[in-house]
Amino acid sequence: METILAHVEALEILLQGLCGVQRERLRVHEICLKSGPHLGSVTSEVRLLCDLEQAEPSWTVRHVGGAMRGAGAEQISVLVRSMVESKTSKNVLRLFYTLGYKLDHELLRVGFSFNFYRGAQITVTVSSINKMLKLHATDEAVPVTPGIQMVEVTAPAAAETYTEVAAAVSSFCEYLAPLLHLSKPGISTGVVPTAAAAAASLMSDGGGTTL
Repeated sequence: METILAHVEALEILLQGLCGVQRERLRVHEICLKSGPHLGSVTSEVRLLCDLEQAEPSWTVRHVGGAMRGAGAEQISVLVRSMVESKTSKNVLRLFYTLGYKLDHELLRVGFSFNFYRGAQITVTVSSINKMLKLHATDEAVPVTPGIQMVEVTAPAAAETYTEVAAAVSSFCEYLAPLLHLSKPGISTGVVPTAAAAAASLMSDGGGTTL
């Protein structure tokens, strides 16, 4: 589930109280590649992620499948889709270029995340999306939407447990209201009317209350 947010400090205070763990810094260089026509009639897309917060930047290759469809998908409030992810060596970009993949776009995500267990292993990511002015120039990246952050709540699930995990994610997201409302990607929830007041209350409280 995801949304956009302007009250970042207030959300961090709220998440700290809800999760009971320290936040982790986030700085990820994301490269999106798409297959060329000689690799098949159906375009394949992979994402290469480089964790720049590590002393030695580490690379991950990720393939995200299409969203689950049908009556079952319509009855749950979260998006369910398959994902394959694997750690890889730093020359992975050269490998995919050799295979015939082409660069579609790249971006830099900067922010923080919380990883915790609450009915499921949940990750909350709060990040700004930045574009590169030059190829792979992460040090020169600029915000796409200054002052606005993207909030994503995700959790891994097996085929036989996705309904329970979806329920756990939906239940957790309810605790984030009235500061923000999360929804399936592509569905806009608009600005939450109570967000400004809720943020002011959290900031004045100073995060001293554990929820």
